[in-house]
Amino acid sequence: MPVATAHRATPNTAIQTAKPVVDFRRARQIKRNVKLHQQIKDLITANPSCRYIGGNHAVEHIAARLGFEPHDLAIADVRIGRRIVTLIVLPHRIWDRAFPAAKAIDLRHQARSEGYAAILVPQAVVEREPRLGNSQLLARTVNVKVDATSRMTILAHLIENGPSCLSELAGLIEHHDPFGAVLHLVTTGAIALNIEACITPYSMVDIADPTSSTRH
Repeated sequence: MPVATAHRATPNTAIQTAKPVVDFRRARQIKRNVKLHQQIKDLITANPSCRYIGGNHAVEHIAARLGFEPHDLAIADVRIGRRIVTLIVLPHRIWDRAFPAAKAIDLRHQARSEGYAAILVPQAVVEREPRLGNSQLLARTVNVKVDATSRMTILAHLIENGPSCLSELAGLIEHHDPFGAVLHLVTTGAIALNIEACITPYSMVDIADPTSSTRH
């Protein structure tokens, strides 16, 4: 006698084959937003005339009211001299599309109306090389310890001899990371190099010039 098996119940099949739906696009955007925030922090940290403060919750709240997700924009406060500027960095997918870009302009307007010095910055400006790579290198030297003797040795050499290459200055001091020590002095504003050119052992370093916008 034939046995009907075509419609045999398999109650656990659905459970076994069902998989949670993961929004991979959203996860990728969140990951890219974290990376963008770090790039902004590195750019600011490497510049001795600026200080990274952190997020601006008030402006982030305005962005949420306008329909932006937390990972859509990178918003950060930066102190430049005595001013605090709110950077609203727009990823490519926002900047390159008319409607989201228009909402970002509205966000800037509302933020300014509430007293925040907000400016829009395209992601392409943040990622511009070699400035970004140089800034990331400099940011990694912020916590390097440089004793007074090493600092004075480098400054005295520059005062007496004028601009010198990075490797020459590194060779003047006894330090476990001589290049890091010299680059640390760049982040403090004591000495300067051209941030718009790739940093190499032969990059020229000089006493900082407060009027220069490309040397820090």
